[in-house]
Amino acid sequence: MTSTPTPDQIPMEEQPVLEALVSIKHRLTAIKKDRSRFIKTSTVTAFYDELSTQLLALEEIRGPSKIWGTRNNVNSVLDEVFVILSLCFMAVGKTKESPATYVQLLTIKQCLTGLQESGIFAGEDLKQYKDRLEELEAFIKVDEAKTSIPDIQTRILRRKLDYNNNLLKELLSTANSISPELAPIHRRLVQLKTELDTLASRSQWTTPEIHHIQEELREIEAKRSDGKFLDSKGNVSSGQAAVIGLLEDCYDNCHNLLATKESVPKALQDIFQRLKAIKTDLERLVLTQRWTLRETDLWQYEIQLSEISALRKNGKFVDREGNVQEGQALLNFMLHKCYRLIYVLLSASEPIAEALMPIHNQLLTVRRCLLEVKKWGGEFSVRDLYPYQMKLASMDNMRVDGKFLDKDKEVPEGQGICNSLLSECYDILYELQESVVDERDDSDEEEEVELRGSKGLDVVV
Repeated sequence: MTSTPTPDQIPMEEQPVLEALVSIKHRLTAIKKDRSRFIKTSTVTAFYDELSTQLLALEEIRGPSKIWGTRNNVNSVLDEVFVILSLCFMAVGKTKESPATYVQLLTIKQCLTGLQESGIFAGEDLKQYKDRLEELEAFIKVDEAKTSIPDIQTRILRRKLDYNNNLLKELLSTANSISPELAPIHRRLVQLKTELDTLASRSQWTTPEIHHIQEELREIEAKRSDGKFLDSKGNVSSGQAAVIGLLEDCYDNCHNLLATKESVPKALQDIFQRLKAIKTDLERLVLTQRWTLRETDLWQYEIQLSEISALRKNGKFVDREGNVQEGQALLNFMLHKCYRLIYVLLSASEPIAEALMPIHNQLLTVRRCLLEVKKWGGEFSVRDLYPYQMKLASMDNMRVDGKFLDKDKEVPEGQGICNSLLSECYDILYELQESVVDERDDSDEEEEVELRGSKGLDVVV
């Protein structure tokens, strides 16, 4: 009698696929860590073709209908390869191609799952995910339309997209179950709960901050009649359970914060410190992403968060003995906050290769300076505009046949955006130059009139 294989047991026929995937992962990791050179589009495309070959081999072994039926280390490594390869596509500026959607779909799934677990969300919170999923679906549909039978990579992306859409529908259904009369109260309670979780994650907070939130909770509590929220006609509004449950959670959080500042027990302090460090790093990247972020840097955070999330059982963190400890709300808030920060960073990624990012950032800075000069005006001469003119000229001279090239003389992604920015900077500069020239012409004419008059007086005298 054969036993069912465990996740660590790999069938012999899948061993070559696993070895090939591990090789791809290690080479991609080496490229990610090499900051001395930019990632090339041709390199990323070659890895994607190599991954396609291994996916076809795995599909042939397991069969089309059972490729995801068995979870083992092959699937785990495959997920990691997909994530880092997806980030590489974003790093070279191919953010609108379907391979770049994998890591975004994975992150959105974590964000939506976090909202589902906590129940702390309003309809407005879901709109950003709905809009983003529609954008990602448009990218995937482009590849689906190329052939009558989509390739295996596209089918994998469609599978993850459908999962996210179904999860989003469940959340929207929950949000829509709350009556319009209760919606503003529910929305405000969500904001207060988030404020409380944020306070709990800080190392220092003051008692008046909690008292202020308690006062607002009492005002909301006063709107209930016999424990129920009523509409304008005196009928019980739908969505009572969600709103009252959230109100009670806010009260509990206030009491817990006031009772003790050590909200996370020692047994879970290591997890808390790891999440705190990740959150701090991600918040720094959100502020400095335009200058310091390389999309592949997010891979290490994705892996760390996956490891931390795997420590939970039924959505709760446990100690070494398997006991559920206090501080679950705070730890889950920190975990989901980290995933939301990654989502923000991925959503902000522009379709520009990292080789062009320095040029793009410089052009943005020049444009911002020129707009400020144009906005505030004032008295300035043509000489005041020389630095901008020289900077634009030096950047314009970097182009070859109208295109910016990288060190390997290849044409990276993002040409249209950079050329458009350069043209816009020139247009603003020309407007400023014309206004300065006009002022100078007027002053010259006045000067000329004064000189003629003085010469005439001299002659008379």
